[in-house]
Amino acid sequence: MPKRSRPPPVKGVTPLAPIIPEPPPLARDPWAWIGILVMVPLVIHSWGAPLGEPVAEDFDFLHHVYFAHSHTLLDGGGSMSFWRPLAHQIYYQTLAPLMLQHPALVGVLHAALLVLATIFIYRALRRTWPGPAAALAASFPLLSESTRTLISWPSHFVDLGLWLFTAIAFHETAARRLWTALVALLAALLCKEVAVVTALLLPWIPGIGPRGRGERLRWSVATLALAGAWAAAYLTVRHHAHLALPHHLESSAELAATPILTRLTWATGNSLRALFSLPAVSIGRSTPILATAVALLGIAAFVAMQRRRSPRVKESLRLATWGLAWFLAASATLASIYPIWAPNRSGYGALGFGAFAVALTEAASPLLLGALVALRLAAFALAPGPPTDIENRAPQAGAFMDFERLVRLQRLMRATRLALQDRYPTLPHGAQVGQHYLPRMAEYAFGGPHALQTWYRDSTLRWVRYADFVAHTEMPLVTIAQFQSGQKPEMALVEPEAMREFLRSYECIQRFKYDSSLVHIARADSIQTDRNAKVFRGEIEGQRAIALVGLDRDQEAEGIARNGMQLWKENVYAEFALAVVNYRRGDLTASAALLDSILRMTTTYEAAKRLRQRVAQEAAARARLRVGPR
Repeated sequence: MPKRSRPPPVKGVTPLAPIIPEPPPLARDPWAWIGILVMVPLVIHSWGAPLGEPVAEDFDFLHHVYFAHSHTLLDGGGSMSFWRPLAHQIYYQTLAPLMLQHPALVGVLHAALLVLATIFIYRALRRTWPGPAAALAASFPLLSESTRTLISWPSHFVDLGLWLFTAIAFHETAARRLWTALVALLAALLCKEVAVVTALLLPWIPGIGPRGRGERLRWSVATLALAGAWAAAYLTVRHHAHLALPHHLESSAELAATPILTRLTWATGNSLRALFSLPAVSIGRSTPILATAVALLGIAAFVAMQRRRSPRVKESLRLATWGLAWFLAASATLASIYPIWAPNRSGYGALGFGAFAVALTEAASPLLLGALVALRLAAFALAPGPPTDIENRAPQAGAFMDFERLVRLQRLMRATRLALQDRYPTLPHGAQVGQHYLPRMAEYAFGGPHALQTWYRDSTLRWVRYADFVAHTEMPLVTIAQFQSGQKPEMALVEPEAMREFLRSYECIQRFKYDSSLVHIARADSIQTDRNAKVFRGEIEGQRAIALVGLDRDQEAEGIARNGMQLWKENVYAEFALAVVNYRRGDLTASAALLDSILRMTTTYEAAKRLRQRVAQEAAARARLRVGPR
């Protein structure tokens, strides 16, 4: 058999190493599996979160699936801001039943898609990179705290789809298959607009894909033409569907008044912090982690520049430059949403930063590459795990939505859904359900009435705020879903008639009719069937104690108030009763501490304010008597 002649080298192309026509099969490539196993820490650090539980925007898309009069790909699909038909219409129409009945399976699916994306990137890089470097670059975005939201929140298929289809386009480009690369690029664009960065940079991956400037230019013309056609369609749909950026960003005075350089710095800096699992707000570990990262990359750049005459190092530097350009371009797209930060948006830029960091450190020294991996593992391990309870206050980490905030809201959704569906498998047509004591900044999670309507597949159902019920107690509510901070279960159901009796008791106290108040409180307690409603039962005990104080039955009131405090530690009614009892005993210090506790929780308790002033006046008078005349 005649010997095959080796194809002539293409001018201007210097490969990193001898080109491998195809990467080795996965079964015989241990580094592929090591790269995939990076998913293990990500899953472990997400364990315990209600993965896949729909929340907030999810209900807009689910509501559109179940209740829209017509379905088309040429609108927002439930979004009032973006045209993303693959990530919105097609995704939710396909998975709606799964995410409502078995939400955890959505988390499993997202994790599997992340693995798939990692494999595609690895196999593309493996054509020219050694296994360890290819595995670390492909899995680089997985070791970020914010990546956990991609497996947890269905709505983040926007970013996951962008990531996955970009990885497929990257793989097809490495194999020099233009048409399949264009199909994957289109899918990425139909998931999220920032895929224009893929269209710009995909044909120019150093050492991979198209050979020579001419072929790369032809690929570039094709990708940009596709992006241009998509952009024209996007603007047309946006105009006809009346889509506008959220939070009035298009007309934001703050955005317009902020210099573009400031916005770019904000976007790039926060993206870099997110890649090292740091929040936007500076915390104790921020400085050492970022300083170590900068030092490692700086040393790597210095060593690599000293060796730049080596063809291998030269090609690594080219790939590092390309990866840095990807990261900066992806970060720049975030300047348009200033100042609303969400760290999950950094994942797309991490695809480029991974190539940059690994190419640079691998070219300099394997030790630097190992140190970079160790640093990111440590930073990831130090990131907070899923919150185990629904805190009344949202975590303040500088982000509109991050993993901790997301899990908090998902727990609230799951607790509310399970409480309602366990007691009421079905609801009557047109039913109204009350809400009481929702955690702060959490009402957004219900998507208006969409959560309730989607859970029960009935567009006539409505939530009713507690303030509206107090103003119109005649409202025919089915039940009242009451949040219970620090309790298990965290959502309980209160009987509307029991709440009405409680409010009548309160009115009687306002009119000093304490005997009548006790009658209404007793009725409220007897009507309430869910004994797990500890917050409401604590309120009942607190109100009972206040009525007993009004009848000068202080000893009895104290015992009942303490029982109310055991049921609910933030029981302002019980605390007020105890404050009055201590005031009457002459213990001004204890009374003042209780009243201060009440006023920290609510500034609208007028009786507590008046008593606090009286306590302060008597304490001052006692102090003057102790000092005596001068």
